[in-house]
Formats: sequence, C-alpha cells, structure tokens
Amino acid sequence: MKKCLLIFSLALLSFTKATTDPIDRIGVTGPLKFNGTSFALSWSEHPKDFYYIQEYLPEGENFDHYNQMVTLHVFDKDVTAEAAMQQKVKELEVRKKTDKVCNYEVHQNGDSTEFMVDFLLSQSDGDKLLIVEFNMYRYKKVYLGNGKMGILVYAYTKRSYGDAITEFMQKLGDDREKMMDSIIYAPLPPIVISK
Repeated sequence: MKKCLLIFSLALLSFTKATTDPIDRIGVTGPLKFNGTSFALSWSEHPKDFYYIQEYLPEGENFDHYNQMVTLHVFDKDVTAEAAMQQKVKELEVRKKTDKVCNYEVHQNGDSTEFMVDFLLSQSDGDKLLIVEFNMYRYKKVYLGNGKMGILVYAYTKRSYGDAITEFMQKLGDDREKMMDSIIYAPLPPIVISK
C-alpha cells in the first residue's frame, strides 16, 4: 500500500513535452470541456503498469507556456479516494517548506466518496516569482472495466507568468469559486483502459 501511495506524489509544475500524436490509453480522446473552454488531448504517458496520465490543452497553447490545462490521472489500483488525496496533502506539506506561495485546502462531498484539493504553487528565481499555478485535483474511485476499480484524478491547472502574476493573484479570489463549482459539477469521463 505504501509503495502504491508514493506513486500518487505527482510532479508539481512539470514541464512535459507534447508528442505529435498522443496515444489515448484511457478511452478519453477529448476534447474535454471545462469552464467554457475546450481542451484537446496533447500528451499522454503510461509510466507505470498501474498509472496513466493524459494532458489536455486549449487550442493555441503549448507546454512551453500554457495558461490552462486539464489532466486526467488514472491509477489502476484499488485504493480509496481519501488515501490518494492524503498523499497529495503530504506532498504539499513538504513543498510549503520551500515554496512561500504554496497553500492548499481540502474538500469532500457529503458521503466522503469524492475529495478535492485546491492549491497554489510557485516557481521563483531568488525573490522573483516566475510562475504561479492554481490547481484543483478531484479524486474519485471509478470503474475501470473487467471488474476493476481504480482512482481517477480530474485536475485543472491555471497559470500565470512574470509581470502578470500580481493581477492573476488579485483575480484568483473571485475566479476560484467559479472554477471550484466547475470542477465539482464537471461530468467525469468514463475510463476504459486499453492494454
């Protein structure tokens, strides 16, 4: 169980490279709609036997400098959504020691079948902020087919860079509630893992 949970420690502020032809391994080719924006499948990877990741970007954005991204993390492991969420919280607690912007809040639905963590991260050069990133991760146990259950992490990222960070942070308080409603009520795509 401990080894499995360590995989939930997802890379923060990762800078992935898009492939020319991302492979859909989870049955979600897209586009995905979130908060009025359409996101196309732009990158995918299957780094572990039980872990799949697919990233979706709006048209015109790329991984070198994007403003929004939707990510689907699928774990072909029978663990609870709460255990997966707790691993992210542990990761964020460690990050808070070196990232002055890092902060998070945990939410759960009434019957504790879904959890969400929304959090801020930053990347800096000395005292100068280079990137600030607002993330929302929604955790839910889902059916994967063939009698198997796993965890789907439906994630949304909104970023700002350099001189635009101050305005981004000022607007975030107002935008956060709308984005949280959007992710809470977003229909989760059915997952079909292709081996």
